[in-house]
Amino acid sequence: MNLLLLGLNHHTAPVQLRERLAVTPTHLPEMLRALRAVPGVNQVAIVSTCNRFDVYAGVDDIAAQQAALVEALARARGLNACDFSCHLTTRVGADAARHLCRVAAGLDSLLVGEAQILGQVKDAFHVAQDAGTLGDLLCGLFQRAIAAGKRARNETDIGQGARSLGQVAVSLARETLGDLKDHTALLIGVGKINKIAGRALVESGLRWLLIANRTFERAVAVAESLGGRAVHFDALAQGLADADVVIVATGAPHIVLHASDVRAAMTQRAARPLVVIDLAVPRNVDPAAREIENVRLYDMDDLSAVVATHHPVAASAIAAAEAIVAQEVAAFLEWQREREIAPRLVSLRAQAEEIRQREVKKILERWNLSPEQQQMIDALATSLTNKLLYAAAHALKG
Repeated sequence: MNLLLLGLNHHTAPVQLRERLAVTPTHLPEMLRALRAVPGVNQVAIVSTCNRFDVYAGVDDIAAQQAALVEALARARGLNACDFSCHLTTRVGADAARHLCRVAAGLDSLLVGEAQILGQVKDAFHVAQDAGTLGDLLCGLFQRAIAAGKRARNETDIGQGARSLGQVAVSLARETLGDLKDHTALLIGVGKINKIAGRALVESGLRWLLIANRTFERAVAVAESLGGRAVHFDALAQGLADADVVIVATGAPHIVLHASDVRAAMTQRAARPLVVIDLAVPRNVDPAAREIENVRLYDMDDLSAVVATHHPVAASAIAAAEAIVAQEVAAFLEWQREREIAPRLVSLRAQAEEIRQREVKKILERWNLSPEQQQMIDALATSLTNKLLYAAAHALKG
């Protein structure tokens, strides 16, 4: 079986395309089963995050299944294959294994070393397991990748910079507005990214923190933990008017903050600038808000410069993590080789045993030997057979 990866990420595709391929956790099992149903595709897993969409598959034939998977993806997302195929990167074998290990280790993230990606790789593994689309090949690969991610975090300093895009968003707000102690922030959504962003905002000395969520009770709980104030989702207009920075990160696969809402809020702000940071993919903020006077809208693709400037990772930490990745990839490839030759070794042993028994029988029938001598002949034949099989196994593995 061949290992195939088809993927795109923040390096190869703009957010406008990534959001069209992004799949919610609710719909991921359905997509996994649709791709698994492609003839020649024996197992499949998908890693879908804000910055990447990667399909890992065990296939019979690379060229045939690559084309078929692209068409199946297009159908599943209601796209034309030409819309995204030129942005796809294809990796096979060791290259595909190396990519997943680097992803899990945080080496391929927008924010190198960020903590969330390892959990996302684990989630992708478990969802594919539950959907019944995994096999031995991908199970082995994901287990090695998760091991690489854990080791990178425990054995290197790769995670010593900013640990979340929420913290990057706070850096961006500071860069734009300066000291935040006299400013108000509004968080829309109470997921992990916004919780981290809220904590970083509070630690920066922010004056007021407002929190809005579709489920008001969740907004209240997060507001209480951060010392902020919950805002009803249907009363966002006043929150937008009061805020100086808005960070949006919800699980909704559509726009939740429309340009008309932002435009209405700006009429109450006396030309005060408003920083809006959209950390969601698919995007949650209407891109048209970028055209509104005194509004500075940033999406995921705008964060690269901030990350490079404010959150560099030491080259030594990156090199150490890369070394761990190399070790885990080598271990996976060795496991894969042993797995592939195991049936051949079983067959070889069966043939050798048949020959051994036949030849021993000939000798015993020809000579009138005592029981002790018969045992010695049988033991000698067994020893020679085992030594030859040991040498053959090493030759196959080499």
